[in-house]
Amino acid sequence: MIVVYCIDTSALIAAWQERYPPENFPRVWEKFDDLIGSERLLAPTEVLRETSKRSDELHGWLKQRDKMFRELEEVIQIEAANVLATYPRLVGERKLRTSADPFVIALARVESLQIVTDEKPTGNLNRPNIPDVCNGMGMPQTMNLLQLIQAEGWVVG
Repeated sequence: MIVVYCIDTSALIAAWQERYPPENFPRVWEKFDDLIGSERLLAPTEVLRETSKRSDELHGWLKQRDKMFRELEEVIQIEAANVLATYPRLVGERKLRTSADPFVIALARVESLQIVTDEKPTGNLNRPNIPDVCNGMGMPQTMNLLQLIQAEGWVVG
């Protein structure tokens, strides 16, 4: 079975800045390009908007890969509203709360995608992260970047 991934802002930022900087791991980014080219690595447009606030370099790289981004069509907006109705604290005032999260979850639900995130479950619905919401909604368990690399069988060394 071919898996299609929906990646969130935290995973992209972590990959670019901390785990797999392109100047040190260019092959990882070539592999991401392969996934994007085959429409197997997707994200809602809100993720692109968020990266503009967090990393100019990453944002510039992503802007050149518009095939990756899905517009917030009505069905995704409705699903995101449902997510927020059930988990209103998914987006909040705290610095780490991001407005793309409900759209990442909504896109994954609508298109049956595997979510890739750097977020860890909090176990606290007063401060939920993407994995908490996915678990509560009966969605597949999220994966992190290393799990994506392993699932795809990438060897980049």
